Amino acid sequence: MCDKIVKMGVIGVGLQGEGHVKCFQAMHNARVVAVADIDEAKAKDKAAKYGVPLHFTDYRQMLRETDLDGVSVVTPDHLHLEPALAVLAARKHMLIEKPLATTVADGEAIAAAARKAGVKAMINLSNRFQTSLQDTKTRFERGELGKPVYAYTRLNNTLYVPLQMLKPWSRHTKLPFWLLSHTIDRVRWLWGSDAKRVYAVAHSGILAAMGVDTPDLYVATVEFENGATGVFETCWILPEKSPMVVDSYMELIYTQSCVKIDAQQTGITVATKDAFTFPATLTGTVMGHPVGFVAESLRHFVECILEDKPPTITMDDGLAVCKISAAIVESAQTRQPVDL
Repeated sequence: MCDKIVKMGVIGVGLQGEGHVKCFQAMHNARVVAVADIDEAKAKDKAAKYGVPLHFTDYRQMLRETDLDGVSVVTPDHLHLEPALAVLAARKHMLIEKPLATTVADGEAIAAAARKAGVKAMINLSNRFQTSLQDTKTRFERGELGKPVYAYTRLNNTLYVPLQMLKPWSRHTKLPFWLLSHTIDRVRWLWGSDAKRVYAVAHSGILAAMGVDTPDLYVATVEFENGATGVFETCWILPEKSPMVVDSYMELIYTQSCVKIDAQQTGITVATKDAFTFPATLTGTVMGHPVGFVAESLRHFVECILEDKPPTITMDDGLAVCKISAAIVESAQTRQPVDL
């Protein structure tokens, strides 16, 4: 067994960034040695909470002054470019949260810098590590399902996400980047096929009336190069009293089968005098250690560094998803199909 410990830095310690710190700190072969966040109080607090020796308000200073093997970039969606380029210029292995970027130009710049740096560069499209998707992928590759025909995916959030969880930057992203990056990547990966044409519609007004100037929902039809079609639905205007913050469902139709994956079937329901909920079981903790698909994704990144192997999720994957997401936004704005 390799005794090396991967020394990690984390840029951005909001909700998701804190999750990265927690996961890395629970691994036997990784340790977070520094965090950076423009909010000094937050950086200091998270460092103290998880036993991280160093904290910074300037990620460039962290990169200069800290001995790091790898860095997680977990800044808001629209603020990935500069920290990613800085990490890659410093020749550090990089894990970057999805989406790769919120513009194709930014995505291309990050992907090009990763190729030039020659380091391990992985985008955290962590849904691939869900056991239901891994099982579906294995069955497809064995030829058990037949050829892809159609996919319907739904990935929705309650109002809590744009109004509280992502405040104040939810207006700087759009659902095709924030949520559809997951479902687009799921289908693209499961089918082993790229998209070739997109048509989408959007609805606005509900969030705008609440002071968040971003569309409420998108519905996109995507034609794939393998001849199959996918419909991608997403919104973040579900009532806050919904039983889950995340509503996720997939139906995949093949020539010889149909696969349905419903994230609301968690195996547990909780009813109290105040609410009826479906607690999440795809992620969680066991004996204080993070478990589930997010932890598995981060563990894979660490293993790639230790074993000197390429990540299974590449910058090219992230860029392909970014281009599809951008095409959905463009199609909804122009009311015209967009060819990729």
